[in-house]
Amino acid sequence: MPTIDLLTFPDAGLSTLATVADTLGVANALASMHAGKRADAASPVFGWRLVARDPARWQAAAETLACRCQPLPADDAALGDALVVPPLHFDHISTLEQRLALLEWERATIRRYLDAGRLVASSFTGVALLAGALPAGRRLTVTWLIAGWLHGNYPQLKVVAEQAIVSSGNVLTARAMEHGVALTQRLVGRLADTRLARTLGQAVLDHPSRGESTAIWLRSKPAIRTSVVLRARRYLQQHLHEPFDLAKLAAAASTSERTLLRHFTKTLGTSPLQLLHRLRVERACHLLEVSTLSLTAIAEQCGYHDMSAFRRLIRRHTGQPPGAHRRAHSVRAELRG
Repeated sequence: MPTIDLLTFPDAGLSTLATVADTLGVANALASMHAGKRADAASPVFGWRLVARDPARWQAAAETLACRCQPLPADDAALGDALVVPPLHFDHISTLEQRLALLEWERATIRRYLDAGRLVASSFTGVALLAGALPAGRRLTVTWLIAGWLHGNYPQLKVVAEQAIVSSGNVLTARAMEHGVALTQRLVGRLADTRLARTLGQAVLDHPSRGESTAIWLRSKPAIRTSVVLRARRYLQQHLHEPFDLAKLAAAASTSERTLLRHFTKTLGTSPLQLLHRLRVERACHLLEVSTLSLTAIAEQCGYHDMSAFRRLIRRHTGQPPGAHRRAHSVRAELRG
């Protein structure tokens, strides 16, 4: 029976681990039904357990997830068949870096699973912890929240931000927390069989892409145009820190450059580059309001390396320079008011 180890630590996203445990429970029930047995009498296909530096602290969580909690494995013989690394909670990049510095034991554990050839899966901000243990050249996906930080700190890794889930050797990553069920489905397919994984997907996943080609065929041309623009917008949101590349954008939207420009003009009345600048400014304003990042760091995360241009754009959008906008609209300012 394959065992999935669920890594936990302070500030870990336990809801993600609960999603994994629940989905594996569904997989066990489906396997039981396929075998023609009662669910309570069949041998489970999967087991799972929490692993933590301080197991006593997580006993209540283990009871909630219907499993046990054990210390971080000390040798390869104690490793499970896969390790799930949950997201980390943090309020800004400096906090993330402080918390990562306290998780060296957990990072060493991740390396042990990777070196032993075990599967390692992570989603959302948990990829920040996983990235420090990955060898150069590995592909992964990550939320836009830390895409710029990850690119700057781990340039040897290949970020494929346009994909919701990326498989690279024995590493599986998901861009968002909402992909936790689909990520677990991938683990089931790798550890059990593809038939069970397919059945699991049909049972618990909505599959918004199912029948998409038929739906697009039946829709009117304006709807097709809208879908192209939505794909392009999604790509721009995930690549704000990168230089604008019309060819890459058109490829991500599954159309030609000329058609993409035409759709943008008809649907939004603007160009892709103009939309990119607007998205960058909106992201910058958000970071000014909720983070303590420096103006230079915010500009770089939003794709601006010329501070004078960055200041002009913020002033044009808000009527204030970046520093004044932060002083007027930050969370701390609201609390003072």
